[in-house]
Amino acid sequence: MNSESGTHGQDHSDLVLQYALQALPSSDVRGVEAQISACADCRQEMEALRPIIDSFVSWPIDVLRPSASLWGRLGQRIAAETGGAPVVPVVPPRWAEPEWNEVAPGISCKVLATDTEKNRVSMMVRLAPGADYPPHRHHDVEELPASRRADRR
Repeated sequence: MNSESGTHGQDHSDLVLQYALQALPSSDVRGVEAQISACADCRQEMEALRPIIDSFVSWPIDVLRPSASLWGRLGQRIAAETGGAPVVPVVPPRWAEPEWNEVAPGISCKVLATDTEKNRVSMMVRLAPGADYPPHRHHDVEELPASRRADRR
């Protein structure tokens, strides 16, 4: 993307959409952010996309994920039309609810997400009644939402 060209074409629209969907390679994010910042058309497109993408949160993912057999048929059809060898994409495994793991007496953790690039982990910690969370330090920020259950005093 070149903000100096003054042109807003399909390539800009495609990159804005990929940015909004968080589907850009991390190496391209800063360049696209600079383009959106410098281009009024890109900013307008980003604002138009926001409510649409925000609505995706409520979509049932089981319905939206094509079956493995559909991926196979699609790969065969594309190969037949292009004369190439069939390429069948790897279908990601379905998400499974993480298990609670007891990491110390009375302390259980459930890992929700891992970001190896930023060296971050998102997890829930569950304490048994009367259990204490041992003092510890973090290299970065720790967010700890607390909830009180009725049976705890």
